[in-house]
Amino acid sequence: METVTPYKEIIDVIKSSGGEAFKRCFQCGLCDTVCPWNRVTTFSMRKLVREATFGLTDIESEDIWRCTTCGRCPQQCPRDVKQIESGVALRRIATEYGVFPAPVKTIRTISAGLVGQGNPFGEDREKRAAWAEGLSVKPFAEGMEILYFPGCYPSYDPRLKKVARATANILKTAGVDFGILGPSENCCGESIRKAGDEELFKRLAKDNIKTFVDHGVKKILVSSPHCYHTFQKRVS
Repeated sequence: METVTPYKEIIDVIKSSGGEAFKRCFQCGLCDTVCPWNRVTTFSMRKLVREATFGLTDIESEDIWRCTTCGRCPQQCPRDVKQIESGVALRRIATEYGVFPAPVKTIRTISAGLVGQGNPFGEDREKRAAWAEGLSVKPFAEGMEILYFPGCYPSYDPRLKKVARATANILKTAGVDFGILGPSENCCGESIRKAGDEELFKRLAKDNIKTFVDHGVKKILVSSPHCYHTFQKRVS
């Protein structure tokens, strides 16, 4: 039988990346019980937590990327292991070393799009406000009541542009003084943060904060729950 020795260096990296809460786990298995992944395939958050506790995480494995961060396991965990944040910590390590299994190699392309165009699709930044054509939506200016921040999908996805257009029409009908940033709007960065690229997230957050301050933004209306969570919990 092979004896597996814990790697203290890996344990230290996991802790420094935000995975300190792993050590609280006493392996009750509730996380696996409530995980929706197990309705369609075999996936064990409990196993990931145990491996990480002893520094035995295989950062080349697809398993650390399977979690969708739905939030079911932290709601049930009696030890506050913080599975989502701890899992993201493992992805930070993989991202730092540039280790991406085949199913998630598209992260490289997504990151390039965020850096170059401010959106994960690599779409032209100058077309970010194309959804508003014909609606007479004004660019945001200091003194306006609300900045409408539709986010990436409502700005570019053909199916979701109607959400942004409907929101703008409601605001206009209600007589709200609002505007949009258009090409100056960047992705909120929530998804790339959960994919482990903390540095890129911080860059996007810094750019958005500077844009808000420069434009004198006081109130922001968003269509995306990801933008809402990010601005409420990560940027404010």
